[in-house]
Amino acid sequence: MTASIPIQFPSQFRGLFQRVESTSRPLLADALRKVHEAPIPSELRPFFDHVTVESTQPAFMLVPLMFLAAAEASGGITRRHIDALPTLLLSMEVTAIVDDTVDRTPMRSGRMSFPRRFGDVSATPFTGALLMLIAERAGSCPAEFIDATVRYVIELFSMFLWERQNTYPEQALFERWLEHRYAETRVATQYAIDSSFALNGRAPLPLAAVESFSYVFQDVDDIVGLLERRDQQGENDDLQMGIITRPLLLTLARRPELAGSVEQLWAHYRPLLQSSLIEFQQRHSEVSERTRQLHDRLREAMLEIGVPEAVRRMVGDVRRCVQETPAPLRPFVRELALSVVDRLRRCEREDLTPLLDECFRDEPEDEAVRSWRPGAPPKESRTICVYCSSSDIVEPAWFEVAAALGTEIGKRGDKLVFGGSKTGLMGAVAHATYEHGGEVISVIPEVMRGTPYVFERSNELVVTRDLRARKAAMEARADAFVVLPGGFGTLDETLEILAAKQMHLHRKPIVFVNAKGFWEPLVSLFEHLFRERFASREHHRHLYHLAQDPEGVFAYLESYVPPPFPAKWF
Repeated sequence: MTASIPIQFPSQFRGLFQRVESTSRPLLADALRKVHEAPIPSELRPFFDHVTVESTQPAFMLVPLMFLAAAEASGGITRRHIDALPTLLLSMEVTAIVDDTVDRTPMRSGRMSFPRRFGDVSATPFTGALLMLIAERAGSCPAEFIDATVRYVIELFSMFLWERQNTYPEQALFERWLEHRYAETRVATQYAIDSSFALNGRAPLPLAAVESFSYVFQDVDDIVGLLERRDQQGENDDLQMGIITRPLLLTLARRPELAGSVEQLWAHYRPLLQSSLIEFQQRHSEVSERTRQLHDRLREAMLEIGVPEAVRRMVGDVRRCVQETPAPLRPFVRELALSVVDRLRRCEREDLTPLLDECFRDEPEDEAVRSWRPGAPPKESRTICVYCSSSDIVEPAWFEVAAALGTEIGKRGDKLVFGGSKTGLMGAVAHATYEHGGEVISVIPEVMRGTPYVFERSNELVVTRDLRARKAAMEARADAFVVLPGGFGTLDETLEILAAKQMHLHRKPIVFVNAKGFWEPLVSLFEHLFRERFASREHHRHLYHLAQDPEGVFAYLESYVPPPFPAKWF
């Protein structure tokens, strides 16, 4: 058995991050193992091991956690998300090296940063090597995710370069500097969330929502740095490093005379810009000691003026973030934003508590949000994947059950994705869906193309190379899975999607239509597995649901809440 990969997560963040970490740890460990096992030339091995193997906390771990949370919120974690995870982890390591080089960061997650350990000059060739390693993974990673990675690297690294050239800026650049700082966070957020949505065939979050969230995320990070004195933990002090933050700008807006003090402070640090990181750290300590009183006076003003005002604005940013999000995604975005704000709330500064509590106060829900609560029909259509038989020689009663299901799908404005045949129960459910106004998506293997067995009235026809690819295509498009009576093919499809849910690869509902007790023998087999402990009744009984008829199917779908997963799937 392969040794387990130890992973340390950022414990300061709870809520959504802690929940996703607990349910997706096996996926992340497997992705990290693939990173560790990458073919690395011996010359690169010491550098690579420092960044990956020897570090138990992967860089910027919140980004992969957001990626997986976004997948859950947009339809479930699929094989495509899993294939993208190693590339995402590598991208975060590249980002950390460049960020630490630009910001002259000596420590990251309690360890020496790469440029501090190996020097600034080593960062350039090593970053290039990691980027080529990402390019080499293109064949095993979804193409759209590789495209998203390329866009992310180009856009973010361009901003890093601008930031490096404008460190310790003149006052005329302050506003633009802060805009760039927020934009860097926005690009990372879009990479995590929008690329995850895309792998589920979903549209990106509106730009206004992402921008508001970026303000929240960046401001929380900057304020926590001030309150917890990260400089005393070996990390950088933003004020000493010439970095513009919202608390600084808001302080200067209230007390403009302090702009002269900022310029006076930074005049001592600007000559250090051309130094190597090691030289910078040595000389930085000297300058820091010499300017301590000036620095502390500015810091106290920021804590008194800038921090409370920034938190007041954060309340509005959280609300805008949620309001600009489409109704079905608002619970996800709100939980994400509040999980970030909670990091600041736990700094336990009493004067900020009433302001932060405003973020957590429940807002009155508008009609769009209420319509997405369990028990009410959604305003947007779901895509329901139906597994069933294509045989024409089964009893007529089974055709009636299939037609009744298709009728309900069509009447409710939902979409059907299925195996594309016009015969058997497949044909019955497709015809009924189409006749009652529903959209029909047929997914067929190449071998069926041009045969007389394909459902002719499909709104969309998807042709895959083989049966395995057909299953993957149906799964990626589905919001829910409904299993009508069927044979070996139906069992194959159903057991695979059940096993995927057991392994935390998705959290979508799975419903057996148990008309006339058709699936009772299979359920008896499942109970046998539970008794013999080949599966866990406690953890796996909730993977599926039995409904007697289509009405029961939709009653379950509309009240469905994704179950919590145990830390281990086995």
